[in-house]
Amino acid sequence: MGKLLLSNLSLMLVLLVAGQGCAMGSRPGSVTITGTIRLVGNAPFARVVLTQEDSVPGSGERDYLLIGPLQEELRKQYQGRLITLEGTPCSSPTPQFTKCFEPTRIIAEQ
Repeated sequence: MGKLLLSNLSLMLVLLVAGQGCAMGSRPGSVTITGTIRLVGNAPFARVVLTQEDSVPGSGERDYLLIGPLQEELRKQYQGRLITLEGTPCSSPTPQFTKCFEPTRIIAEQ
């Protein structure tokens, strides 16, 4: 009886720890950011970024590298325009950018 109880408790502990590990890897909630869409760099390595105007100039913290399926649409149709995007922050795939954003939808164009 004692071994059965111990094995059940061990199984529950393993499942609890595994469940917590999965929850920690989830993405944060959606956020909105506003700025101007720009193309940075030279072809064929140009990157689409959203530049926030309210950031401190020269701090290097004003550009968000944009990734994901909306990247091409933003480059072609919204370059130079001030827009608001909804999406999730992400880890930058390149060391040139400290901020990264994966937009899920375009909320507004100002």
